[in-house]
Amino acid sequence: MTAERSTSLAGDRPGSASPTRARGRLTGPWSGTLLTAVVVTAVFAGVLPRMADYAGAWDLVRDLTGGETTLLAAVAALNLLTYGPVWMAALPGLRLRQAILSDLASTAVANTVPAGFAVGVGTNAAMFNSFGFAPPQIARAVALTGIWNNLVKFALPALALGGVALVADVPPGLAVAAALGSALLVVVVATLVAVVTHRAAGAAVARLTQRVVAGLARIAHRHPPSGWPERAERFRTDSLELLRARWSTLTVATCASHAALCALLLVCLRTVDGDGADVHWVAVVAVFALTRLVTAVPVTPGALGVAELSYVAGLTAVGVSATGAAAAVLVFRLLTWFLPIPCGLVAWIAWRRGAGRPLPGGA
Repeated sequence: MTAERSTSLAGDRPGSASPTRARGRLTGPWSGTLLTAVVVTAVFAGVLPRMADYAGAWDLVRDLTGGETTLLAAVAALNLLTYGPVWMAALPGLRLRQAILSDLASTAVANTVPAGFAVGVGTNAAMFNSFGFAPPQIARAVALTGIWNNLVKFALPALALGGVALVADVPPGLAVAAALGSALLVVVVATLVAVVTHRAAGAAVARLTQRVVAGLARIAHRHPPSGWPERAERFRTDSLELLRARWSTLTVATCASHAALCALLLVCLRTVDGDGADVHWVAVVAVFALTRLVTAVPVTPGALGVAELSYVAGLTAVGVSATGAAAAVLVFRLLTWFLPIPCGLVAWIAWRRGAGRPLPGGA
């Protein structure tokens, strides 16, 4: 009550509360929703209609045969299930059913809520904890899966660049992305090796990162972080043995998850079959790699709007007609952005009713 009254009184003085109110509008709970609305409106109502014919794209989608629709559904279902093994590799003892339930629920949250990635991680943590895992184990799994996902995202442009160079001219955008991704890959791998294998290097990296984040926190008027060197040492000791035993499994599972997502994009392009849909599959991988790098930091929930624009622009650049690219991408995003939402809701309801949880008296 005191705070409300002081705010009200301050508001009686012209200009005294305007900086605080402005910061509240920029960093408050509605800012993410506003940003999402602006981006989605700009992309779907402004940019994409200038690039592609929505009516023509819809006609291509309506022409899908029953066999093509079945194929799309099968590949989409496979894609939804491929991230479970990644969690199983990073969290020993996790069962496939538990991993899939958690991943579906967290993905649904990440695709619908502003700052959904953070809320999705919280969903994972809550569900893993209910499955009997301790918070340190969960934190380690979240960190490792995040690191490995980014490693693959940074490596993809460089690999795609090599493939495209064998079959066609290299687009300038891919060359820049490959160079950037390769540089980030080297930095991340070197940092990871240093943090995991050398105590002093890990502490130094943690102190430097803490200073950078503390500076950003002060600019945003948030509390600066603390204790990161100690947490880095705990992460190092907890992760070293796991990585020695499972780094290859974690790498294969993460690569398989990205490969399934890319395969779904290729199947969408081939089945929709617009002009230029027979473009070489390596070019499609290049577009996929570039978009994964562009959307590494989610500006909107599930990169809504940003991913569609990047995919359509990329496919058009490699020879697919704008209308065909838009039709394929909209089907692709229906299966990768929208479909996980109802599936995640079902998974969350099943979890709330006890699915995946240890039986009384069990582990």
